[in-house]
Amino acid sequence: MNRIAELKVRKTEQEAKIGEQFTDLKNSLNIGTIIKESVAHIAEDKGTQKGLLQIGATMGSNFLIEKVLGSNNSIKGFVGSMIAEKVSNTFLGKLISKI
Repeated sequence: MNRIAELKVRKTEQEAKIGEQFTDLKNSLNIGTIIKESVAHIAEDKGTQKGLLQIGATMGSNFLIEKVLGSNNSIKGFVGSMIAEKVSNTFLGKLISKI
């Protein structure tokens, strides 16, 4: 009888442990959790941070140049926007490398 009681207690403990492991597995497979952990990992990597900052800054400057100079309106605007883009990319590259 004592052995049966011990086995029942052990069974209950093992079922609780399996339940916890299942919950952990379910949480780890959750898309939101995967994305959150991936973003946290990316945020820790300094090289990736600089790369993302460079991309964002370049896209932002290109957007502003496009809106200000209107490269689609004329050849003159297109050439001006290309020159401004090269200058801004060089400036942003130097600025971001210092960060």
